[in-house]
Amino acid sequence: MKIQIILAAFLIFLSGCSKNENYKIGFLYSSEVTKRFVIEGNYFKERASELGAEVMIDNGNGNEAVQYDKAVEMFDSGIDALVLIAINANTAASIVREGQNRGVKVVAYNRIIFNCEPDLYISGDTKQLGQLMVNEVLKKRKDGKVIILGGDKYDRNAIGLQNSIDEEIKPYVESGAFEILYKTYIEEWSDKNAEYEMKQFISLSHEKPDIVFAGFDGMADAVIKVLEENDMMDGVLITGQDAEITGVKNIIAGKQLMTAYHPLKLNAYTAAELTIDMLNGKNIDKEKLSYTFNGSIEVPTIKIPSIAITKENIDKELIETGVYKKQEVYN
Repeated sequence: MKIQIILAAFLIFLSGCSKNENYKIGFLYSSEVTKRFVIEGNYFKERASELGAEVMIDNGNGNEAVQYDKAVEMFDSGIDALVLIAINANTAASIVREGQNRGVKVVAYNRIIFNCEPDLYISGDTKQLGQLMVNEVLKKRKDGKVIILGGDKYDRNAIGLQNSIDEEIKPYVESGAFEILYKTYIEEWSDKNAEYEMKQFISLSHEKPDIVFAGFDGMADAVIKVLEENDMMDGVLITGQDAEITGVKNIIAGKQLMTAYHPLKLNAYTAAELTIDMLNGKNIDKEKLSYTFNGSIEVPTIKIPSIAITKENIDKELIETGVYKKQEVYN
């Protein structure tokens, strides 16, 4: 009888250890429109699996109600943590609260979530991102007519990026060197919406910009198409973000000046490692933390710097590191 009791206790102990090493984590992103989120989900799963966790990946198809339902499905399946790229930074608070009511850790990934208490926020540095874009433009010219197409106004990253660009070009605007022709946010960071805005601007103003700060490579591609259709592409400097293959090809072709590359593998691996550390009760190194106020609390934040990709460093940063194959970029 003593042997049976000892054996049963040992099996319970092993079961507890196994749970500690085999967490179940959900990675729920916004939609497949932004290709980097698909890639990052796969990288997240790769690293988390190496660390012994099971990962479920899904997306909200660009619909906040669908994303909420998908999150509940993940909670019902028994996940221990959810890594969430929110569609709507405000309404996604209900996902955070629902998860935490069930004892699930919630990490806001890439986009902050307002008026709730996420356990961690992992993102790029929008201030540094705006500096990258402006610095690359200033290498080419320090005057001209400017259009700024930001991302979705419900995404704090879009607001942060727009604010950073505004701050960086402010001296040039005040001196009269830069003239702001048009500035707006683009719903869902959509190329179609960006195309519509550019067409409307040109049809009403008939003015050619010298510089277009586009917040995303898909938007930059839409701008290029509209400018080409109106014979206005010559000499225009256009920025982008995310190092999508379309943006990279546009840079090679001389149509786009630069794109801001977020090292996707580093981002996703960091998220996987920190999520599992949290589940294991490990504290994050305070020297690596900053804090982001989301209307409710100062959310512990990890910021990962971006890299400016130009024609000169595409091979080094994107091909030699395995992001793209040479034939993908140059064919």
